[in-house]
Amino acid sequence: MRRIAGLIFMLLCFVLFGCGGREAMVLDASTPSPSLEPRFTVALDFGHGGFDGGAVGVDSGVIEAELNLIVGNMVKERLERGNIAVVLTRADGEALAETKQEDMHLRGEILCGEDIDIVISIHMNKFSDRSVRGPMVYYQAGAKAGQLLAQTIMDALTQAVGRPARLASPGNNYVTRIPTAPAALIECGFLSNAEEEKLLQDAEYQAQLADGIANGIFTYFTNLGIALD
Repeated sequence: MRRIAGLIFMLLCFVLFGCGGREAMVLDASTPSPSLEPRFTVALDFGHGGFDGGAVGVDSGVIEAELNLIVGNMVKERLERGNIAVVLTRADGEALAETKQEDMHLRGEILCGEDIDIVISIHMNKFSDRSVRGPMVYYQAGAKAGQLLAQTIMDALTQAVGRPARLASPGNNYVTRIPTAPAALIECGFLSNAEEEKLLQDAEYQAQLADGIANGIFTYFTNLGIALD
């Protein structure tokens, strides 16, 4: 993470003083980006797993943890094609331990790895108001680099799935609070919204989500290079 700390500072200056909009610079996630070198490492956390299924779809009963794994692996494939190394907290449907506390502790150890440049945690949302829909991205409140990462992904993600632009949200989540690297928690959509619950189980829509997340990450790293030009 230390190897890009200076780049992040320069990028923050570039964003604050060198550009006036939040429009994402979307790259093609299907092929490696020529502007990237294989020197960045992303920690991907697929939320929940095993005994902890997370949110449950209101109409279908689909388990969040299963969808997190599907979308997350699509993101992994796209990042690796873009010459970005990926570290996973879980690679299958199981949790990392038998209790939630120990599971989160082990995830935290992975997310705090010395060579991790950014942390991305993938989730599905649920809310009492079934009309609420659309992706959301959270960063640790007060973390400027995390906010920049989260907003870059938010812009690319809403563009990929054809949703209105939305600001990334500050929060205080374990997976954004613990890492020393910039971190973002992504809620891909709401399992409480009837239409979105169906979309989140659709392979084509899952691919669009993965494209948006990967493009946001590519844009974040590419902008680090632009800041040095």
